[in-house]
Amino acid sequence: MRKITIGMILALCVFGSKVYAQDGNSKKFEYGVFKHLAVGVSASTTGIGIDVATDLSKYASLRAGISVMPGFKLSGDMDVDTDYTHYQGETTVEAKGSFKRTTGEVLLDLYPLGGSVFITGGFSFGGGTLMKFSAHSDELAGMPQGAANLIIDKYEIPVDANGDAFGEIKVNSFRPYLGLGFGSRSVPKGRLSFRTELGVQFHGTPKVTAGGKDLVEMARDAGDDDISKVVDKLTFYPVLKFRLCGRIL
Repeated sequence: MRKITIGMILALCVFGSKVYAQDGNSKKFEYGVFKHLAVGVSASTTGIGIDVATDLSKYASLRAGISVMPGFKLSGDMDVDTDYTHYQGETTVEAKGSFKRTTGEVLLDLYPLGGSVFITGGFSFGGGTLMKFSAHSDELAGMPQGAANLIIDKYEIPVDANGDAFGEIKVNSFRPYLGLGFGSRSVPKGRLSFRTELGVQFHGTPKVTAGGKDLVEMARDAGDDDISKVVDKLTFYPVLKFRLCGRIL
């Protein structure tokens, strides 16, 4: 009887060890396209984002997502010179600016050491309008269309019959991206992970327009103006991103 009991215990131990080994092998993390997927949420200088990521190999992963910049607005009053039918004067305008936009991105993460430091390259698209701005003057409302202008540093911005002037700052809709990050992989081996990323989007020379006029080109034509010199240097957009993700597969 004792021999039978010992034999049964040994058999259970052998069987249990085989099951544990099989279970351990089945849970071994494997790299490959769509073998694992992760969904991430982020907060960054491009807005609030969501993305999906998959591993390509131990040293690379691919992710794609979108970012939405909330309707962040600035407003305030400013005194400017005016010109209505060649009569110079001064008025107070209510100025507003809006930074709302939606962008998409496709990024490749590289892990040269297979660890927590990664290099990111890819591109962002959409959201070519970086900022919209407007100004309103009650004093100029009711003027004939095209008869009045706001004068800002030598530049004449047309005011419509309602006393409104509009403009925008535009950049390239396709923007290459390069970044460096620290933290876990895009697709974590565990269920949750957190990481930080710092990079730049190369969006080209911004185009500043108001009332159908290109203010940057006007600045270049002026020759002694510094606006074009400043704008010409603003060819990139800094990105600081904090990402929390969870593996769903």
